Amino acid sequence: MITVHVLAQPVVMGVVSSILGSHPDAVVGTRTNNAREAISLHYTAEDLLIIDDDVLLDVPGLVASLAELGCRKVLVGAVNNAEAARRALLMQATHMIDREHLSEELAEIIRGLNPAPISTKPWLAAIYSAKGGVGKSTIALNLAWALALQSEQKVALLDIDPLGDIGAMIQENPGATIIDLVEELSSGLAEDKALLSLYQVKGLGLTVVPAGGFARLDQDVHPDDLEKVLAVLKGSHDYLVLDLASGLTDLNLAALDAVEKIFVVASPERVALMTVRRSLDIFRRLYPAKLELILNRADSDTGIEEQEVEEALGIPIHYRFPSGGSAPARAANRGKPLILADSRNSLSRALVEVAQKIVGAREGVHRRPRHWFGRGG
Repeated sequence: MITVHVLAQPVVMGVVSSILGSHPDAVVGTRTNNAREAISLHYTAEDLLIIDDDVLLDVPGLVASLAELGCRKVLVGAVNNAEAARRALLMQATHMIDREHLSEELAEIIRGLNPAPISTKPWLAAIYSAKGGVGKSTIALNLAWALALQSEQKVALLDIDPLGDIGAMIQENPGATIIDLVEELSSGLAEDKALLSLYQVKGLGLTVVPAGGFARLDQDVHPDDLEKVLAVLKGSHDYLVLDLASGLTDLNLAALDAVEKIFVVASPERVALMTVRRSLDIFRRLYPAKLELILNRADSDTGIEEQEVEEALGIPIHYRFPSGGSAPARAANRGKPLILADSRNSLSRALVEVAQKIVGAREGVHRRPRHWFGRGG
């Protein structure tokens, strides 16, 4: 059963209410024609928000805020209108329905949005940027941590970017590195014993595998070694987040082949966009269905607007992360993930929302999120 909320003018509201009244898979939630009210409400990942595009014409500045809501969204508007389609893209709507076909299509969409059962296949994602210094490793660490908070299934963070130094971002002695793990497996050590050498976060189903030294990683870990490591981690974990180095190395390409999502991180700076664009030109040919763009420090006043970012990279922005101010650097210096050191920080909240969407889509209504957070500050 899906809870459906409606943000619409009277005509669309009436049609939608009529459809929902007789739909066996839906219950009616909030109904309003006030966009600010709709944005202020709490939604779950399983909820559906029906949005009338006519409401947005009066409040264009609120479209980006709709994208931040933790629910699925359907835009009702003119499908052949470029601006309406852009609004659907910006708010991350799952569907767009033309008003003329609302009665025919909405009921079918609701039937198709029933929460899926828990997947038994591990979920793998790579965090990548061709440009250093854009916050990639901070995102990788905190996304993995947030996934572990949102799900009772096991999560692993595998670092193959020694320059990111994720080990130092959580504690001084973070256990066995990927180099250590490769050596243990090559020596014939049983997989279950090799896993015991890895750093396990106390009270959380999270395993962290740091990269180790740059020279040794480059020499001692090869694509076939990475495949063995991934096989071991996939056999014992349900979510895997890979922090990749910059550049299209053989090791990176092996990782990109293995994952189902590639989160490409960029920041609104001209040099960063030019560098990221070069890798995206290749990724669009090799992995078109895997790509999702994260614009980090999206609230920074760099003089570059989001539309310019999308035009420069040739790909829509999927996630917008605020800079979080000085908190990410302070957290790293304290050896703590940001969402534990400062859970109220805007970047912490954004990362948790993404984790909620990922876990909600994979586990549906069966998920049982953890509710403890560090209060930090």
